[in-house]
Amino acid sequence: MRRTLLSLMMLLCLSSLFARPTLVVSAGGEGPGYALMVGVVERVSEHSLLSRMGGEGVLSVGISDLLEAKPNALSATVLFRYEERELQLCVSAEAKDAKKLGKELEKRLSSMLLYDGRTLFEAEDALLIEYTYNQGYASLSSLHKGDHYKGLDAGANRWATVEVLQVFGEDEPVSLLVGTSGKKLLPGMRLEKQAGKSVSLSVSSFLTTGGKLSLEGLYSQEVGLYPFTLVLGGGFDIAGSTLSSLYGQAGFAVRLPLSMVFGIHSGFWRNSSLAMRCTLGLGYSLTESDMLYGSSAVLTYRYHLSGMGLDVGVGSKHWASELSKHSSGLFMQLGLAYTW
Repeated sequence: MRRTLLSLMMLLCLSSLFARPTLVVSAGGEGPGYALMVGVVERVSEHSLLSRMGGEGVLSVGISDLLEAKPNALSATVLFRYEERELQLCVSAEAKDAKKLGKELEKRLSSMLLYDGRTLFEAEDALLIEYTYNQGYASLSSLHKGDHYKGLDAGANRWATVEVLQVFGEDEPVSLLVGTSGKKLLPGMRLEKQAGKSVSLSVSSFLTTGGKLSLEGLYSQEVGLYPFTLVLGGGFDIAGSTLSSLYGQAGFAVRLPLSMVFGIHSGFWRNSSLAMRCTLGLGYSLTESDMLYGSSAVLTYRYHLSGMGLDVGVGSKHWASELSKHSSGLFMQLGLAYTW
């Protein structure tokens, strides 16, 4: 009985910790224009405000003074109220048709609420995203270069992952972060540190040696030498249907999030990265009963799906023994990785 009561109390505490306000949207009139604005305000408020607001109050939004100067051109006053705070905005847009008008209104209102919306709620005493810019984010905290963080919404759900690109200043620090996966973070969202570790499993098909495959597993970890990460792993080669060699390898990898180049506004680029990995290895040839020494270099493209990543790459691997040379040559690689 005591355990049950304790469990219920913990659930109540967690539910209150991650609670968010109830959204109520009202229109000061009727007609297609007001209906369009109600839909726009509901979607934008859900994404841009409730994702950053904790609490159990009511976020009320009133739409008034709607004006349609001509077809598919609309302006309206939107008043947000939460507890004792108010924010009034005038939103206007023009487009070719009603569908595009709705998207343009969402874009305008989201842009206005990006920073002005923070007047409706208090900032948490935690690591936060403070600003967004074309290629990433900024936090007014002194973070460590190369560290990985999760960006969380008000319900502690992961919206994205970022890594610290640069840190400026000591008395008034500013840390620049680049997005590595997920949605676009909003100012006021919390940051939670990740371990900066990854495991992957990949299969390679050699282009210069027909029928030869390689299966390998890798573990990588940040070691404080940004942008380099330590890579450890091993695998085995299969020639035809025969296990031909076993090997272990160690080296370094460098990863480039493509949002650094193409910005954080596109979901494709936010979730894409390129990596170059170079390793040295020690193995054993089962067919020749001989020790092998080798190296490999791989260029990979990774697309991130939450904590998972899909890798596609091309590389070159070369092995040699004291008696002879074993040139494995070029190979194509497919892999699956998990990062935490």
